[in-house]
Amino acid sequence: MFRIASRLALAAMLFAAPALAATTEIPVVRIENSTTIAAPPAAVWTWLTTGKNLVTWCPVWKNEANKSVHLMKVGDSLDFTDQWGNGGRSVVTFIAPNKELRVAHEPTDGSYLCQSKVMLTPSGSGTNVVWVEQYTDPSAAADKAATAGKMETEMAATLGTLKASVEKK
Repeated sequence: MFRIASRLALAAMLFAAPALAATTEIPVVRIENSTTIAAPPAAVWTWLTTGKNLVTWCPVWKNEANKSVHLMKVGDSLDFTDQWGNGGRSVVTFIAPNKELRVAHEPTDGSYLCQSKVMLTPSGSGTNVVWVEQYTDPSAAADKAATAGKMETEMAATLGTLKASVEKK
């Protein structure tokens, strides 16, 4: 009798439904902007990935320690501080020299997820640069729209600074 009861208990444990995990849907906001820079992809890439240059064009990476960083492989990272004062690390998740750079921005407090992708393609005598940023935002609609607006404005300004920096070189 004990063996039968033990087998039944074991079977009940093996086939019992697992506890449901708590789930929450959080919207992802995606922003895309582009510019054309009058320089070949290799020149844009060098400016984009070399610490002493990238701290001049990208406001979130202005940390003094980033000046010595050269983004060359998956896992390379930079310290960041975003527009709202959140600090963390930007970690390279994909790199194709002269073509594409992807980073995951990992805030220290883990309060949001954010990814950036910069793609370079030859365009005539220059380079078309497309920047895509996507991040989670659980805010109310009005706050989410305000944040997206601020992000769009900063993205356009950052691309403008990148363009001016590379073209004056």
